[in-house]
Amino acid sequence: NEGFSAEEKEVAIELIDESIKEVNDNPYITFVFVLDETAIGFYCIGKRALTDGVFDLYWIVVDPRKIELAKYATYHLQLRPGTNVALLNMMLYFIILEGLEDKEFIESRCEGYEEMKAEILKLDINELEKITGVDKNLVREAAMAYAKANAAMEFHGLGVTEHTQGTFTVQLISDLAMITGNVGKKGAGVNPLRGQNNVQGAADMGAQPHQGAGYLDVTNPEFNQRYNQFYGVKVPSHVGYKIPEMFDAAINGNLKALWIIGEDVVQTDPNTQKVMKAMASLDMLIVSELFMTETAKMATVLLPASSFLEKEGTFTNGERRIQRVQKVVEPIEGTKPDGQIIVEMMRKMGYEQCDYTADNMLKEISQIVPFFAGVKWDELGNNGKQWPVLADGSDTKMMHIKGFKRGKGKFEFFAFEESNEIETHGKDYPYIITTNRELEHYNCGAMTRRTGNVEILTEDVLLIHPEDAKTNFIEEGDMVCIESPRGKVDVKAKITDEVKPGILSSTFHFPEIMLNNITSNEHDSEAMCPEYKVVSCRIRKSKGKRVLVEE
Repeated sequence: NEGFSAEEKEVAIELIDESIKEVNDNPYITFVFVLDETAIGFYCIGKRALTDGVFDLYWIVVDPRKIELAKYATYHLQLRPGTNVALLNMMLYFIILEGLEDKEFIESRCEGYEEMKAEILKLDINELEKITGVDKNLVREAAMAYAKANAAMEFHGLGVTEHTQGTFTVQLISDLAMITGNVGKKGAGVNPLRGQNNVQGAADMGAQPHQGAGYLDVTNPEFNQRYNQFYGVKVPSHVGYKIPEMFDAAINGNLKALWIIGEDVVQTDPNTQKVMKAMASLDMLIVSELFMTETAKMATVLLPASSFLEKEGTFTNGERRIQRVQKVVEPIEGTKPDGQIIVEMMRKMGYEQCDYTADNMLKEISQIVPFFAGVKWDELGNNGKQWPVLADGSDTKMMHIKGFKRGKGKFEFFAFEESNEIETHGKDYPYIITTNRELEHYNCGAMTRRTGNVEILTEDVLLIHPEDAKTNFIEEGDMVCIESPRGKVDVKAKITDEVKPGILSSTFHFPEIMLNNITSNEHDSEAMCPEYKVVSCRIRKSKGKRVLVEE
């Protein structure tokens, strides 16, 4: 939208409109629209709808794989990875063509509709059908079901954002919600599912290169003056590096030191060899960690940290709920909570600070972040509060009831563009592998591999369609060499129709595989989120020993 940065556009949309409780308890919900790799997060918040037999809802699942949720789907739109924009444009096309727009909502609360409509109706629907690999008639049925529902909710995860057109996809999802009036009412809304329990909280506190705490623009003199006066020092007023830019800067010699807190970039970030080169190029790499991860092994200085069970603070989830985290056990000897580590680092640098406490931290935040104004540690209770929290302590259950941050919602049109990964390498590397996560493990598995979960899911495997397995003389349990322009890895084959011919899928939970050796440097055109979901590759049976895949 005009006047907002790419990241602010995502922030404006990337907030769950209402309470997670509504997903299970709200009688108004007649439709649930699920996009790409939300199976894990959505199971956690919508499990009662599944386990209690609430199957009279309409479900649309958009995913390249036959995920668990697809079993319950009224419509499973199994698209080619990287074609989310094309599919959403198809849905908008059919809604407009059938005259199913919410004209009253559009007239009173939106702008830019006629311009967007004109572009959508120019599209060649048959060409989009070929691009996505999804029958246009099935898309039409799904679009009509969504538009006709008296209330519809949409959920999405990293399968939407980890593409070169990720930001555009989020904005088109917003278009779908606005064109049907599914905003600011019960049982409706755009609902991103965060990848981890405090992603929202980290963003709220300004863990981004272009914003301070409270999403305030660091280049805005008015906001900077506010920070300067509060902290008594001059704060940075220029946009810093995003993660891919950090790696480039390290390799180019422009970034000399890096402090990584609780993230294993060597195993989880794309193009492992480039990441390792970046880490090795630094004069100093500081890592705060619980375990000796692949990144921690490269550290110049390793700071032993405490787990969430050993400290106090807050987690804020995707529904904007600020929740208390209370210490269960004392920190292991020699470790410290992140907050105390930061305080002691500040002291060493000449900025005297009191010891970290959750209560004091929230008092500071409430003075600098407008939507935390009424947040107090002793008033959060067991259920927390949803921001914005007003000065009187009242919180906000539902967003966008009467309007949007910019006033009126603005429709935007985005044409589908093929990923540069496919354009550049698709001919020589004809298969597409999309990476994903499984319920039992989180990302690099540094924590989950140290639990009983490792007995449930013991290794990364490659999902491969029977036709592709036959073509490449691959049998169940064979080791398959996956090669991309960046490198190659060997992964055990699991032959399945969960993926379409030409599409492969695997996870990156185990360091023995290091799947990100093959992922690319491509990223979202605006927010720079890496494109993990579209990787050009070729496959062959490797010389490794065949071992049957455990179910």
